[in-house]
Amino acid sequence: MLQRMYVLAVIFMFSIIGPASGSEKYGDCIKYRVGEIKPEQLNGDRFCLKENGYEYCKEFNCPPAACELPLVTPTNKCLYCEGTCSYGGTVYQLDSGFKCLDGINSCNCGAKNMITSTFIAQNPKSMCIKKTP
Repeated sequence: MLQRMYVLAVIFMFSIIGPASGSEKYGDCIKYRVGEIKPEQLNGDRFCLKENGYEYCKEFNCPPAACELPLVTPTNKCLYCEGTCSYGGTVYQLDSGFKCLDGINSCNCGAKNMITSTFIAQNPKSMCIKKTP
């Protein structure tokens, strides 16, 4: 009897919150429902954009830090060396400019791994779907 109640409770719980993983591939991204628990990135991080009840996340591995005493910021899981930034799986030199992960904005590497960017409207399609020439 107790086992049957446990099974019914589990079924009821999944009917309310849904399955643990409803993610799916969307171009170069992973599409998650907003609020869905995402798997831990052990040696990486993700950049996500929200749209229409979903999060579209570009996931990447952290690049190796090429210094003896690498640093890490609270908002970025990847290590970096003084005079550089770690962003989107790539190392950039201080004050260098590059394309942001959203595929639209321009980013810049600042001191202490501070990434600044322009702010043009972002959308998952521009980040996740590669444009063919």
